[in-house]
Amino acid sequence: MRKEDGDPGPKDIVQHIMTSAAATRKHMSRFILRVLPVEVACYASEEEITKAIAPLVAQYFPVETENPIKFAVLYEARANTGIDRMKIINAVAKSVPGPHKVDLNNPDKTIVVEIVRVRRFIILVK
Repeated sequence: MRKEDGDPGPKDIVQHIMTSAAATRKHMSRFILRVLPVEVACYASEEEITKAIAPLVAQYFPVETENPIKFAVLYEARANTGIDRMKIINAVAKSVPGPHKVDLNNPDKTIVVEIVRVRRFIILVK
């Protein structure tokens, strides 16, 4: 499925679902347990994540900014034990350009890396 210009992104869709549920107090579906606004999906390897995260970093973390963004990297793996957690966290953190800083206690944005078997899903949360 390809995203066309003007189409809402995953973040926008999940934001709409959550605000609608909070405002109307009605569920969109009784079968939803977890909603993840996946921005990027790729094979679970350090090289692939470095390539896949580049457009996402360019979109949300501009190089020239007056207000650096504090960010954190959250790692979650299910049904996969063959990948080194710290290698992935360091690869994601190194992908974010210089003026932005890691802040694990009070981040402005969180990059969530979900690994399920051999697929990796990258989510950006404000």
